[in-house]
Amino acid sequence: MVSITVLDGAGCIGGNKILLEDSGNKLLLDFGTNFLQTGLYYEEYLQPKSCQGIYEHILMGLLPPYRDLYRPDFITKVCEDFGLWDQVDTKEIGEVDGVLISHAHVDHLGSLHFLRTDIPIYCSPLTAAISRALQDTGKGSTAAEYCYYTPREYLQGDCEGLQTPRNAETYTRQYHLTSKPPEEFVSQWHSLPQEKKNFNSTDFKSADSCAGLTLKSYPVDHSVYGATAWAVETSSGWVVYTGDLRTAGHYGEFTRRFVEEAARLKPVALIIEGTRVNSERTATEDQVRESCLTAVKNHSGLIVADFGPRNVERLLIFLEVARQTGRNLLILPKDAYLLEMMRKAAGNDVLVPPLEDSGIKIYWEYESRRDSWKKSLRESCDNSLFVGPADVRKNQGDFICCFSFWDINELAYIKPVDDSAYIFSSCEAFNEEMKIDADRLKHWIDRFNLRLYGKLLESDQDSDPFHVSGHASGPELFEIVEGIRPKKVIPVHTERPCDYEQPLRDVCEVIIPEKGTPVLL
Repeated sequence: MVSITVLDGAGCIGGNKILLEDSGNKLLLDFGTNFLQTGLYYEEYLQPKSCQGIYEHILMGLLPPYRDLYRPDFITKVCEDFGLWDQVDTKEIGEVDGVLISHAHVDHLGSLHFLRTDIPIYCSPLTAAISRALQDTGKGSTAAEYCYYTPREYLQGDCEGLQTPRNAETYTRQYHLTSKPPEEFVSQWHSLPQEKKNFNSTDFKSADSCAGLTLKSYPVDHSVYGATAWAVETSSGWVVYTGDLRTAGHYGEFTRRFVEEAARLKPVALIIEGTRVNSERTATEDQVRESCLTAVKNHSGLIVADFGPRNVERLLIFLEVARQTGRNLLILPKDAYLLEMMRKAAGNDVLVPPLEDSGIKIYWEYESRRDSWKKSLRESCDNSLFVGPADVRKNQGDFICCFSFWDINELAYIKPVDDSAYIFSSCEAFNEEMKIDADRLKHWIDRFNLRLYGKLLESDQDSDPFHVSGHASGPELFEIVEGIRPKKVIPVHTERPCDYEQPLRDVCEVIIPEKGTPVLL
């Protein structure tokens, strides 16, 4: 018997965790962080204690309560002493053969690091590269062990909790990739930015089967490169999972080709996102480029470009605008590190440009110490690429600075001159990636007398000429379903799953999933 159980991501945007079972074989579709659920209890400076592993995450309903799904070292003494498993509806999941990751947004992969380390990860090379860059440049002891991990020890005494033993072994997770990666990326995968003698890495494997089930993968258009839709051949027929997708980006043809090929499978079920199912607006990245170009041409001072994390397509738009207006694109070190990792995984300079000779400069902010990955970046790049705050302050008309809300205090060290502007070209990721404080951002913009372009509030953004979503509109989603024509459609990643019912009443059966309740095929 085949079943689909939405463990998370039903009736909300993000946090997808979907269990597919077929005659005892099990695999997961994404394992993301549910920012909406997390935000009910936590915020930036109120976080679960990482020293107690999964305890708070299970207790507060942030992770499915499967006792045998998670890393044994994260199941701490407190879990037993405080009777955690008696307080929740504990279940046993048994053997899980893999996790199919659709793309590298945290609401789709953010909880991977809690999973048992013997569970392999399936994704595209670009998703692996982005995940690796996220971990290399991230902060926090267990915040992002997506690609490699260090087993913890539980210490008791005055300080009690998980700690990383000195000289501990570090291991890579087993990754299965949708295509063979270039040797340059393979070499990078087998090393760490910091020198570590006890690093044990494993080779990539192919992503053509999992749990004895045949897999097919399809690149799709989204606001992050490497996004992938999956198809799994079960005993009841093909099950297709879209992840997040759209058709209005530069790679909309990827999505259209996926629809054509998925239709040939005659799937028994289609699990599809519905973030913007109630929106009819379909704008394009080309329209965003024209809006941004016009805005930049109107200003002689500093330009700040604020767009979503890891949105390389938007970064390249601003790079093109910078070239057309005689400016350099100034990016943060973490973005430069990401671009280099992605370039190596892509295997060409067309999809992701090299840092040299591209009009890109790297902003070298004031810091009292540099992380290992920053030192590695500095050593690997020509010194002429790096620009400090003082240099920007003296030549503000020469730059478009790629800063976000979290970098806004750099304005205090640049001190924008008159006729400067702030282009907000991002969604307010209110429940997918990060919650910005629109009021606080506006105070910074006003303090330095910047002209604001773009809509700060999510409720205003459907008519924003400076941003288009990474998600398909309602009409596009219905067209995708009509093109694939599955027997059943299961909407996830949406607050309005019922909006699928009326438009598709003559196309297929719409099943509204309930969290934790199996859908039988």
